[in-house]
Amino acid sequence: MNNYLIPALIWASLSGVSAMASAADTIELRLSASAQQEVANDQLQATLYLQDRSEQPALLADHLNKGIARGLAAGKAYPQVELSSGSYNSWPSYDKGGKINGWQGRAEIRLKSRNMTQAAELVAQLQKTMLLEGVQFSVSDNARRAAEKAMIPAALAEMQQQADITAKTLGKSRVTIKELEFGNAAPAYRPPMLMRAAAAPMAKEMDVAQPDWQPGQSQLQLQITGKIELD
Repeated sequence: MNNYLIPALIWASLSGVSAMASAADTIELRLSASAQQEVANDQLQATLYLQDRSEQPALLADHLNKGIARGLAAGKAYPQVELSSGSYNSWPSYDKGGKINGWQGRAEIRLKSRNMTQAAELVAQLQKTMLLEGVQFSVSDNARRAAEKAMIPAALAEMQQQADITAKTLGKSRVTIKELEFGNAAPAYRPPMLMRAAAAPMAKEMDVAQPDWQPGQSQLQLQITGKIELD
């Protein structure tokens, strides 16, 4: 009985060593790769505001409310431009003795659009009575998603090349990608912002020339991280 048991134990032991050696021959590593693409800015965001002062807080609020209402009403003529109310603040002003001698206030309208022509026309219209805080150009969500899909093959090819070079260097013949994680395509830099006008509203309404904007481009980047096995 012992003659049969001893070879069985030896075979089991050798099987365990072989399995451990096979596992040791497999190398796991994590690699990262990226792809970049220049994409035209196709979206505009702008902020316009009213700022005024009055001895009576009610008069100040009335002026700001009516001005913002006129601006929002003007935006209805531009269906491809999205308008919304922005921040709205009022605060007291003081004389040299520390007593309140008036009130100041500021109210905003925010504008967003992918139609540059309509946006430029509306901004010029609003600038007749409001001031321009700033304009920023960016890549829209739709264009960003399209760019991300276009960058996936390039990022994967870079990762595959890294894995192949590593496998060859270590004497491995098979590369298996086990996991992949994709990062968001995001601007590598923030497009410049056009800032800002005077500190007080215009005294009277007048015609304003339409701005000639050059939206420029943003550089989007896609990051990929993967778990790789080399055999």
